[in-house]
Amino acid sequence: MSITATSDPLLNRTTPDRLNYANGVLLDEADFRAEQTYHRGRLARALAGLNGYGTVAGLEVRYQEADAVNKIEEEIVVRPGLAIDRLGRLIELPRKACIRLDPWYKNQTTGDLFQAFKPNAVAAGSGGVIADVYIRFVACETGKTPALSTGPFDATDGVVPSRLRDAWELKLFVRTEPADPPPLPANPWQAFGADPAKLRTAIFNAWHDDPDLPLDQRERDSDGKLRPLAGQPQGADPAVLFLARIAIPTDHAARPVRDAGRKVVAFNDKRLFAIPAGALAVWAGAL
Repeated sequence: MSITATSDPLLNRTTPDRLNYANGVLLDEADFRAEQTYHRGRLARALAGLNGYGTVAGLEVRYQEADAVNKIEEEIVVRPGLAIDRLGRLIELPRKACIRLDPWYKNQTTGDLFQAFKPNAVAAGSGGVIADVYIRFVACETGKTPALSTGPFDATDGVVPSRLRDAWELKLFVRTEPADPPPLPANPWQAFGADPAKLRTAIFNAWHDDPDLPLDQRERDSDGKLRPLAGQPQGADPAVLFLARIAIPTDHAARPVRDAGRKVVAFNDKRLFAIPAGALAVWAGAL
């Protein structure tokens, strides 16, 4: 399978227009894509509006030490699980996934590692390089089916993918910002405690596409494209979902060198959670 080069229409602002069928109407590719986009878009809006975005279940990030005897590489491991991204799309990781830490570290530039070093990254007085684990929704092409309109006008062997599979991609971003600690993705909800009035105000202010808001405060830009969250790594897909912060013990040399005597630490408590209703009910004492 390969990640499709076609942009997901949900990344742009969509309208709730349904296809109107009638006898004798000719349908083409655009009509069927519009049908899919309508149903995907409505489901995504419901999930994002009712549940928010974040981890729903699983997706714990762990550090796996190297084991030469059993031929196990040093890895950042993400357990299977389910999440909802900012657009309301489901990201399902059906099995554990790994990022090989040593090759990733060696591939970083000296300047980036130096900037990502923080003196208290691992613990108080214990320095290291900070990186963040993100997951994002991707669609992967799978299967092939004949498509005579593909390729040269006289081609008879043109094919296109027959299916698009909702899939995922993991990324580990080194955090080079000067701030210590580097910023985390902004939480869209402000603290309101047990005050009903503050809760109502938070809900009123939760619509981030209000045309009365200044453009730089809206969720989408003037072209309808999703804006990156404050605190996201530069150049990342604006819909990526933060999972965990990783602190890699190092010295503070010109090129920070890995400290083999200290373990890498994964901080899973910095992420957002889309908490299921059953869990909220138990937390509130209703069950």
